[in-house]
Amino acid sequence: MASEEARASAHELDAGRAEVGLTALLEACERAVEEVGAAVPPAQLRALLVIDREGSLNLNRLAGLLGASASAASRLCDRMHAAGLVTRERAAANRREILLLPTESGRRLADWVRGRRRAALADLLLGMSLDGAEALARGLEELAADEAVTGLASAMAAVGESWRSQLHAGG
Repeated sequence: MASEEARASAHELDAGRAEVGLTALLEACERAVEEVGAAVPPAQLRALLVIDREGSLNLNRLAGLLGASASAASRLCDRMHAAGLVTRERAAANRREILLLPTESGRRLADWVRGRRRAALADLLLGMSLDGAEALARGLEELAADEAVTGLASAMAAVGESWRSQLHAGG
């Protein structure tokens, strides 16, 4: 029992220390692309990066990857389409299915954002020891590959959607 409590305490300490580093990483990435913030809201930018990474996907898949409802993702895509960031095309295999694809300007923006984020990350890594930088890179790769993390992000987004809808409903 005592060893379980010690492990739980150590895990909380590690999570607390990691959160401080994560905050620095997120702030650096946000600062790197803040100049685009007025033109393209963060939700649209996040969706564009997902669409660009996937190449093409349907609305339900996008909603799942964003952890959003299909109706929220549809409204988001309407705004992105109006801004010239994505196009909608009928799928060859199923003419009822609509695929979302980045436009040329959407691809350029996604590439620019990724480049700015990589540069910000490179600057942060320069301030770290080689062992620390390699450990961070390995840890981030593990996070990206972990389906439980992806599921957790979707669940957290769904909780956020639920909370926002309750807030707007007055309850």
